[in-house]
Amino acid sequence: MTPKVRLLFVGLVAAVVGGCVPPGGDPGGDVTPVATAPETAAAGETVELVGGVTEAASGLTYRWIQVSGRLVQLINADQPVARFVAPSMGKEQRLTFRLDVRDAAGRLWSTEVAVTVSADPESTEIGGGSGDDGEDNEPFPRVRLVTSKGEIVVELNRTRAPVTVANFLKYLDDAHYNQTIFHRVIKDFVVQGGGYNAKLDELPTRAPIKNEADNGLANDRGTIAMARTNDPNSATSQFYINVKNNDSLNKSQGNAGYAVFGVVISGMDVVDEISKVETETRSGFADIPKVDVVLVRAERLVTNSGGGGSSSGGLR
Repeated sequence: MTPKVRLLFVGLVAAVVGGCVPPGGDPGGDVTPVATAPETAAAGETVELVGGVTEAASGLTYRWIQVSGRLVQLINADQPVARFVAPSMGKEQRLTFRLDVRDAAGRLWSTEVAVTVSADPESTEIGGGSGDDGEDNEPFPRVRLVTSKGEIVVELNRTRAPVTVANFLKYLDDAHYNQTIFHRVIKDFVVQGGGYNAKLDELPTRAPIKNEADNGLANDRGTIAMARTNDPNSATSQFYINVKNNDSLNKSQGNAGYAVFGVVISGMDVVDEISKVETETRSGFADIPKVDVVLVRAERLVTNSGGGGSSSGGLR
C-alpha cells in the first residue's frame, strides 16, 4: 500500500515529505499534530521522536511527555524533535510518548507515538527490568523524603493499597521524585508534589493506576494519598500529605475519593512548616511556594517488620 503523503510547512515553503517537520506560516485555525518514531529500538540506541503539524502555522510550542513504559531522559523535550537513549531491559517493553502542541492562544492539540524497546540479553536487571514490583512484598515499607525543609519518614501500607504502593515505589526507585518541588501548598489542607521540577516542567509518567480509595483508609492528618484529575482512575506520580483531617477527600456516596496509601511516622513538623510557606500564583500554578520547597530525594528505608505489623498502628 502506498503510504499517505502529507503537506507540511517549513517557514513559508511547502514541501511534500513522508515524515514531519517544524511548522511555520500564518496563525489561525486548528492544526493537526503528527508524531513519528521508529517502531523498534535496541538497548543503547539513540531514538528520535519527530513532531510537527500538517497545516501552516506560527507561534506554536511543543512539549514531549512520556506517558508509559520505563522512564527515559528526553533530550530537547520542548522542541519538535526530541531524543532519548533506549534503556537496557531484560524484557521487551513498549514506551509511549505524547506530543503536546500549543498555539499563542493556549489551545492544545496532542498525539501519541510508541517505540518498542527490544529485550537486552546482556541486561543484569532482576525481574527483567519490566518495572514490576517483583518479589518486593514488604507489607509496610518505609521511605524517607529528604526536603529542603527537613526529613519526612512515611510508612506505606501495601496490605490496603497494593497497586498504589507498588506504583509509588516504582517512581521512587527510578529517582523520579529527586529534585522535584512541592508545587501546591495550601495551609490547613495539603502539601502536594511529585510532578514537576523547579523549572515547572511536567515530568514523564507511567500509565495511570486504578483508584484504591475504597480501602478503608481515611484522609486524616499525616496521611499520604495520590493526587489525580476528575477521572478517579487518573493518578500517576503526584501525591499529597494531609495537613488536617480532610473528610471531603474520602470515598463516599457520589464521591470517588482519593486513595490513601501511607502515613507520616516522623517529620510531621516538617510537613507543617512546608504548609505555612508563602505562596503565589505563577506560570498558571496557584498556591505555589514563592521560594521553592524541594524534594531533594526519596529513598527506601530498611524495615524489620517481617509482616508483623507497623509501629504507627494507625492505618490498618
